[in-house]
Amino acid sequence: MTTAEIVTLVGIGLTFFVGVFNLVITFRNVRKTAFINSVTAARIKYIQELRESISEFCGLAHSYANRIYKLEYKEVWELHKKADNLRYLIRLYLNPEDEYWDTKIIALIDQILLKSDKDPTEPINELITITQYLLKLEWEGAKRESEIGIIPDIEKKELYNKYVERHKRAVEKK
Repeated sequence: MTTAEIVTLVGIGLTFFVGVFNLVITFRNVRKTAFINSVTAARIKYIQELRESISEFCGLAHSYANRIYKLEYKEVWELHKKADNLRYLIRLYLNPEDEYWDTKIIALIDQILLKSDKDPTEPINELITITQYLLKLEWEGAKRESEIGIIPDIEKKELYNKYVERHKRAVEKK
């Protein structure tokens, strides 16, 4: 074999190796990007659905409290039924192991429902405030995820703590 043939053979081998390496890296990146995109899209959908459910629940509780004496039994029953459905739907969106956001939201929803014969304005306002901070936290997480990909646990914890502190300050101001 001549030197030219050896150089050509080595060149072909290196080209093949670089091509396979690029293929593996590209495949890995495509899978990672697809995963991140699907998770981010699911988070955004979750944010919207939770927002809509909380909004509808608060509207029902407020309407019920302000119109209870003007409603017929069937209308009261329908409002209770719809509020119960939303109550359970919201609970299913939330993490029962999260001790700051989710358990407080669940407690407020239960409190609003139990006090349905009283003015629910204060607990509704509390529910809206805590949900706003939770949704902002989720939105910031989704944005960060779309920028860098999978967020390291330490960064998730820092973001979580940042919004817990912001919420606590907002509550103290009221």
